[in-house]
Amino acid sequence: MATQLCARLADKDADYKRFGIAKKPSFKEDGMRTHGGKGTFEWWYTDVTFEDGTAVVVIFFTKNYFDTPGPAWPTADFEIVDPSGKRTNVWTRGKKGTKINAAKDVCNVSIEKNYIRYVDGVYKVHYEDHGIVYDATMKPKLPMWRPGAAHWIFGEGTPNERTYGWFVAQPDAEVEATLTMNGKTQHFKKGQGYHDHNWGNVSLEKILNHWYWGRAHVGPYTVIACDIIAEKQYGYKRLPVFMLARDGEILSDDPRKTTIERGGTHIHPVSGKFMDDDLTYIQRESGDVQYIVTFHREGDYNQRSILEVVPAWKRVLAKAIGMNPTYIRVKGTVGVEERRCGVGDAYKAQGLWEQYFMGSNKLAIIESKTVPLSDDTAK
Repeated sequence: MATQLCARLADKDADYKRFGIAKKPSFKEDGMRTHGGKGTFEWWYTDVTFEDGTAVVVIFFTKNYFDTPGPAWPTADFEIVDPSGKRTNVWTRGKKGTKINAAKDVCNVSIEKNYIRYVDGVYKVHYEDHGIVYDATMKPKLPMWRPGAAHWIFGEGTPNERTYGWFVAQPDAEVEATLTMNGKTQHFKKGQGYHDHNWGNVSLEKILNHWYWGRAHVGPYTVIACDIIAEKQYGYKRLPVFMLARDGEILSDDPRKTTIERGGTHIHPVSGKFMDDDLTYIQRESGDVQYIVTFHREGDYNQRSILEVVPAWKRVLAKAIGMNPTYIRVKGTVGVEERRCGVGDAYKAQGLWEQYFMGSNKLAIIESKTVPLSDDTAK
């Protein structure tokens, strides 16, 4: 029987010292964290939703998307979904084998004419290619945040120890932007935005089986909630993430207080794997204070195989060995309830979240137990 390896969030005093960071997050952590070459991954992600429903995602990768074993290949990805639901996705690449132009002590990343920069407390995002020019200024509404010491450690103390890092530079931002596309220029104000940064030294499918990642603005609240499940060799360990803020202040973010429930589990017609229509995060902050965050799926607007971004020969090889990584962006209703001594206020709003599934198993396995389909969907 194979030895089960440890997977944990780095949140001990020694972890902060190991990764060279203070307990209070700093903008310096948003600088480049890897060497950008083979055996690493790293990306800077931004998204914003404007008042008319237009949604824009811009991501800067050190590699060809998620190709951790591959060479450096800077890639800027631009995606826009207009109010009618029409999606446009384009990308720009630097020279293959050339490392990305990025600073180490601050976020200052550029690929051809495209960049993301931290300047005087705000972020500037620019994409220019394929007849599109997008300029956005992202002003923070919440302080920078990260879970623990910004890393998860897998196989700690073994020769195969690996780490995965995540830094949320802007949990909530007010965004103004100008977009020129199809010969038309639009000016947007009061968009709600988000920016985070991910990196690591191992292909994600080797350490993670799947995750649900969600964030939302609900009434006076901002929430980030994730249900991350490690891969088989780590016992399908559950690694929850929970951050709830109100009025510019973070109320709760200790994952040791988080309980997660799933419901409405069925097989998704596109991915062929399970999908949960309901996710409930229960945060027992103290004996008298409890926060409950619910995600109720009403549909999807982006369903794709991660293999579509790799060369055809790699897709054939991956499928032959049973790999089937999928990504589904979900839309629905997000609820937040704050209970104090059993009573409190409840709010609801429309939101977006994602299921990123790196494993090939059809049903969810959590803490080494297979989670069955819901009774009303098991047919």
